[in-house]
Amino acid sequence: MYRYEKGRFVEQKFEAPQETELTLVVNGKPMLRLAHSPGEEVELGLGFLWLGGVFDVIEQVRWLQRKENVLEIEVAARTGPGVPLRTSSCGMGIVYSERKVQKLPFVALDPELPIAIQDQLRNGAVQYARTRGIHGAAVFDVEGNMLHLSEDIGRHNAVDKLAGKILLEGWQPPFLLAVSGRVSQEMAHKAAAMGAVLVASRTGATEYGIRAASEYDLTLCTYVRRTGYRINTSPGRLLVGAADEVFESVGVEE
Repeated sequence: MYRYEKGRFVEQKFEAPQETELTLVVNGKPMLRLAHSPGEEVELGLGFLWLGGVFDVIEQVRWLQRKENVLEIEVAARTGPGVPLRTSSCGMGIVYSERKVQKLPFVALDPELPIAIQDQLRNGAVQYARTRGIHGAAVFDVEGNMLHLSEDIGRHNAVDKLAGKILLEGWQPPFLLAVSGRVSQEMAHKAAAMGAVLVASRTGATEYGIRAASEYDLTLCTYVRRTGYRINTSPGRLLVGAADEVFESVGVEE
């Protein structure tokens, strides 16, 4: 392979992200085929189904079994209508019956937290450092301590893996969430459904993503850099933790 830079070609080796598939079988019925990065298959399957409303609590999962590229799960709850086998490598949202999300609780947060958790995500994303072609997401407690980091070719998959890890470990919300990709309506829903009160994105958010975050009272910070960020929704959690001297008045012409 070659890289073109400063008017010349330089021979380089590039590592491509790995990709595989996982078929979810729920109560004996094949429901979906997910394209994903290898690893954390149980977390991915559990997280996807939980955030998609297939079950409400981990106790409703009677048993699960993984065989190569198949994850079989039996749940004592609703399982949705069932769908043909489809791929979701681009994060295509397939929600059987959306989890109902209540308004998120108020938690006063340090205004430096969005920057701090994005730094931790960037520093811990080892697969991105190798390939430059993969998404990352990390979940934190409200003090900014990282609980877990997942990477995947699908930005939704990375968040689903975190949700599965939360279920398996029994961690209790509220959480903070750092993501590498844009925040769509479904991403905002997933974040709120897993109990995140703040999402810090390296990139932006869609109009519907912002609208959903506002509906859930989710604090959404976008374009997070070490120099600052934008607050799109529910700024109170960050503003209440800021000292008076951090506010700058901007004059408005009459």
